[in-house]
Amino acid sequence: MTKPSLVLFDLGNVLVKFTPESFWQTLGLQRKNERALYDEGVKKAADEFECGKLKTGEFFNELEKIFENRFRREQLRHATASVLTNPIPNMERIVSKVAQRVSVALVSNTNEFHYAYCMEAIPAMKMLPKHYLSYKLGVMKPKAGFFRKVLKEEKAKAESVVFVDDVEENVAGAQSAGMVGILFKNPTDLETHLKNLKVF
Repeated sequence: MTKPSLVLFDLGNVLVKFTPESFWQTLGLQRKNERALYDEGVKKAADEFECGKLKTGEFFNELEKIFENRFRREQLRHATASVLTNPIPNMERIVSKVAQRVSVALVSNTNEFHYAYCMEAIPAMKMLPKHYLSYKLGVMKPKAGFFRKVLKEEKAKAESVVFVDDVEENVAGAQSAGMVGILFKNPTDLETHLKNLKVF
């Protein structure tokens, strides 16, 4: 087995708690039938935001149209921010430990609004010198193009790269690109995997 030289960390539910349901709860739309009129439009706008097709202002313009001005912009901003809350306990320590031994980077499907929040609120972000973000790359995990761009920028051999993500299809995408994939469950489990891979 090739000794890892680079570890890639996902953001949502790896470094920071990410709860999409909070968006709807914050707007008072708890029931599925209440959100049925909006669900598809919101998902499409969110995907375009994370692919960089929409800037922050354009995204909120879209949400206002989708909800037919049912909510004020400040309510929509608050709901969008609410999906991200606290840092995942112990991950700051693990990222710091890994960063002392091999190269590290962030790999995230995110948008500029959430990214700005995380840069302020999540200390582990400062320990990751390079950030590969879907809205800047114009492609999202698990598409092959995302992994190709990271490997090219890092000048890394895929087999020496460890990819950590909480979404199975993203891990599968990384493995298809030749990387070593770890499905994140909790910090203790991750530490065991990293030790087995001789990262530390």
